[in-house]
Amino acid sequence: MTTFTHSQHPHIEARKQHGPPLTSHEHIGFNGRLGAAITRAAGTMWAFYGAALFMAAWMALAEGGVIRFDPFPFAFLLFMGNIVQLLLMFVIMVGQQVLGSAADKRAVQTYRDAEAILHECLELERHLQSQDLALGSIVERFGAAGGEAPRASL
Repeated sequence: MTTFTHSQHPHIEARKQHGPPLTSHEHIGFNGRLGAAITRAAGTMWAFYGAALFMAAWMALAEGGVIRFDPFPFAFLLFMGNIVQLLLMFVIMVGQQVLGSAADKRAVQTYRDAEAILHECLELERHLQSQDLALGSIVERFGAAGGEAPRASL
């Protein structure tokens, strides 16, 4: 008979009901969803490849004489690149805010998970101490009855 009773951390039951927080769970509206989507798309190597290909094609066409209004040093191409960068800067900031809020919620959930794990480890330690006491009392009773305690073989 053991005197140990397990008490489960309340977060464990709540964790079973709710999954991890996702960006899609955020109530962000159309603008937030669009900003997050553009932020995800602009942060890929495919976006870099597309921009590099566009610039290389622009410069090749300008050097080939097809684009006559933007000769070397490509002032109009530089102007367009700066406009895109300025516009994307604000959109990416919105996207980072949306993506960051979901990451903050995941960090809080990870903290609560760690807290619940620590609680369960402490409960395990209490259970082992309770078992140690129970086994100690069994050994004492066995010794008091005049028997020799069996030796454990490993």
